Amino acid sequence: MESIHRWSQNGRVRLPLTRFFNPTHRNCGVWGFFLSLTLMNKKVYIIPGWQETCRRKQYQNLSKALKNKGYNVVCKNVDWDKKMSEQIFEVEKDSIVFGFSMGALLARLIAQKYKNTLTIFASMTPLRHFKGGEQEKVLVDVVGKRLVKDIKKHLQPRLKSKSILLYGDKENENADIVIKNTDHEISENYIREVVKLIKHNT
Repeated sequence: MESIHRWSQNGRVRLPLTRFFNPTHRNCGVWGFFLSLTLMNKKVYIIPGWQETCRRKQYQNLSKALKNKGYNVVCKNVDWDKKMSEQIFEVEKDSIVFGFSMGALLARLIAQKYKNTLTIFASMTPLRHFKGGEQEKVLVDVVGKRLVKDIKKHLQPRLKSKSILLYGDKENENADIVIKNTDHEISENYIREVVKLIKHNT
């Protein structure tokens, strides 16, 4: 069993780590309190998708799951009437950025400029839609030429932030992680995977 050292009047003694992290032990509350304080300083930014805000249930569910784990959740709605490049915001080095669908493109622009712990591109609008041809035309028909032109102009190949790409298995896209039984939505499976990813990286 792993242990830590503590100095006492009788010299150094070895104490098992479970003494401090066992939920049934009287000292666990103190360590849990300090752990909660540490996590509350970890910000998770949520950027919603096209024409959506954080009021939508799927973002509320994700926010609730993260807050229950002790994270400080900050919602950043996109103003779709403005250029996306004008809405890039600075993030802390130890923060996590989560962007969904078109919102993941803003997360990408942020990751190009700022280095943070992790950026999650969740079901991001594929970059092939910004390379001309029929697919770009389809996107222009949905979100408008001005927005597509602005994003296309500012996309860069290099990121300063560590990133990971997620898609639902029903979206039929290549990804670092594929979420089972999920289409273009933040399902319960999606939330579980995102929470696991964030916990692993903080």
